[in-house]
Order: sequence, then structure tokens, then C-alpha cells
Amino acid sequence: METIATRIKLKIKKWLTPLITLAVAEVLAGLVLRFNVDLLVAYPVLLVLIPGLMDLRGDVYGAIGYRLTKALHLGLTSPSLRSRFNMVNALLGYVVSTVATINLSFIGLALSILTGLEAPDLISLLFISLFSTFIVYIMLTPIITTSTIVMFKHGHDPSSFVATIVTGIGDFTTPAILLIMAYLHQELSHLVKLLVTVVIIALAIVFAAFIIREKESRNLVENTVSSIIASTGSSFGGFALALSTQLISRSPEILGVLPAFNAVIGAAMGYLGSALNIDLHIEAEVPVKSYYEESTLGFIATYFSIILALTLSSTPLVVDYVKLARIIGVVTASCFSVYVLSMLITYLLTTLTFKHGWDPDNVVFPVMTTFVDLIGPVVISLAGSIVL
Repeated sequence: METIATRIKLKIKKWLTPLITLAVAEVLAGLVLRFNVDLLVAYPVLLVLIPGLMDLRGDVYGAIGYRLTKALHLGLTSPSLRSRFNMVNALLGYVVSTVATINLSFIGLALSILTGLEAPDLISLLFISLFSTFIVYIMLTPIITTSTIVMFKHGHDPSSFVATIVTGIGDFTTPAILLIMAYLHQELSHLVKLLVTVVIIALAIVFAAFIIREKESRNLVENTVSSIIASTGSSFGGFALALSTQLISRSPEILGVLPAFNAVIGAAMGYLGSALNIDLHIEAEVPVKSYYEESTLGFIATYFSIILALTLSSTPLVVDYVKLARIIGVVTASCFSVYVLSMLITYLLTTLTFKHGWDPDNVVFPVMTTFVDLIGPVVISLAGSIVL
């Protein structure tokens, strides 16, 4: 019994450490949203953009870091900042970011027109989204590149660190800078906004031509397509929030916990898929029992992490603790529903991709994080509308 108890304790610790760290980091993003709820209610289209742009940061900057990590391990580039590889890699990220951001802007505007949601005009919306993407690019690209090279030089594998940097910095800076741009655009003339937008797009066209000349068009196409698909799925999750502005204006605590809610469940699915993938490679039969055990422990760690994030982002600001208890009930029911559904889909997706000879690690995590970004806001908005 002691051996089993010790094993379970170690597994829970293995789950809790990264998920709690992630949840606490996401509190900053949640507070940014919560303290700007009036602006988000006034322009619900921003709620469509934010989840898609947050997803896009992982798609773009994660790819920048992983491409560099792979090139360093394979000896395709030197561990130096001033390398041709880093220049092409960084420019590729700029082009993908710009194209996917334009796509999200048009999606947001189209959904706003179809449903009557308030939104800025097209030029203003493109300025807000593209200029915020540009600022994040200027901040994150050197951090990712430098951190990867420094870790590699010191004998560490940068892979896990890349995800931490992208998630920790990207999820906070994305909504913060986007909202700053939303405030700033009101002080600028249409001509200035148009010029900035044109320059950002023109740079993307020039850089794309350079990347194609450097024979990196395959990476450009693959990263662009996957980023557009993933960020579009996440933006539709934000659309559910945009349709629930009355709920989030009455209960901004839900908006405050949502970044942690999505990120932690998505990360849990990535871990479950990876663990199942390993079991499938070393066992003759599908390890249903092992997956069930990991899923149960994962839910405990996931739920604890999300409630911790809710507590940190809400308790110091709440005076109505009866209402907070009801919000905890909404988050609990939503967490259980989304986690169980995601767990089942992760199992099916991992086993099916493995059966067909694909590597589940390349499929499960990006698909499931996008799925959670899509279904999470839908479920939590529905539950909140019923209970609150």
C-alpha cells in the first residue's frame, strides 16, 4: 500500500507542478481582461480576436523556437544570433503572424456584421490587430531566439523552455497590447492608421518573397496553414464570449479565470496524449487502465490549478462571496464537462493517429489546445448564463 500511495503521490506532484505554474502565469492575462471588461463589452469583436491571437502566439513563436532547436541539434546552424538561419526563421514568423492576424480581423468583422456586435471600422480593426501583433513580434522573437541559443550553449535542451516562454509571456502580452492599441486608435487619424497598416502588410509581402527565394516556402506554407486553422478555431471560442457580454459584465470573474481554464486543460490534454503515445509504443495492447488512471490524476491537478487561478484573480476583489461560490460552481461544472470530453477525444485521436502510422505528438497537442479554446468559452458561457 505504501508503494502504491507513494507512486500516486509522485504522479500527482508531476501533474501539479507544471499546471499550477501555468495557471498562476495565466492569472496575469486574466486580470488584464477583467480590468478592461468595459472596453471588451463596448467592442465585443475584441473578444473574438483575443483567443485567436493568443493561440497564434504559440503557433508562431513555438515554431520559431522549435525550428531553431532542431537546427542546432542537427548542426544546420551555429549557436549565434547573427546567423542567416535566424534571420530567415524570424522573417518567416513575421509573415505567418501578419497573414493569420489579417484572417482573424476579417473573421471578427464578418461575425460582428452578421450578429450586430459593435466593432471599429475595417482600417481601425486592422490597425489594432496588426500593430499589436507587430509589437509582440518585436518583443518575443529576440527573447525566444536568444533563450534557445543560450540554453543550447549551456548543454540544456531548449524544447520545454520554449513552450514556457511562449505561454508565459505571450498569453499576457497579447491581450495587454491589443487592448492598449484599442485605446490608442481613438487618438489617431484614419490616415495614420492606414499608413501603419499598409507598411506592416508591405513588409510581410517583401519578407515572403525573400523566404521563397531562400527555398523555405514549404515551412512558410505549413506554418501559415496550421496557424490560420488553429487561431480561427480559437477565435470562434471568443465569439461565444462576444455573444455573452451581459454575463461577463455582471461576472467579470469568469473572464479573469478563462485564460487559465483554457491553458491548463489544453496542457493536460497534451500531457495525456504524450503519455498514451509512449504506452502505445511499448505495449502490445491499448493501455486503457493506465490512461484512465492518468486522466483521473490529471483532472485533480487541473481542477485544483484552475480554482487556484480563480482564487488569485477574484478573491481580493470580491465582496459578494455568495456570488463567488456560484461562480466556483459554474467553473467546476464547466471544468468537469470540458475535461471529460477533451479526455475522450484525446484518447481517440492518439490511438487513431498511432494506428495509421502518424506521430500523435505532432497532431494531438495542437488539435486539442484549439478544441479547448473553442469549446471552453462555449461551455462556461452556457453554464454561467444558466446559473448566474
